[in-house]
Amino acid sequence: MSRNQEFRVYLITKRDILRFIVVEIIIGSMTYKLALNLCHNTILAGAGGWACTEGLKRLVKLVG
Repeated sequence: MSRNQEFRVYLITKRDILRFIVVEIIIGSMTYKLALNLCHNTILAGAGGWACTEGLKRLVKLVG
């Protein structure tokens, strides 16, 4: 057993939680429903919703 023990503290702020809710849940479900209406296929709609959400997160990270 190792004698070097670490104690890690993770801080989750209110801003992180709200950002997760807005980006992942609200925008993700909106893009999923839009893709579902366009292609009428749940697998493609899931992939499209995921791709739009990830693209938006990377765009915000790139710009900001």
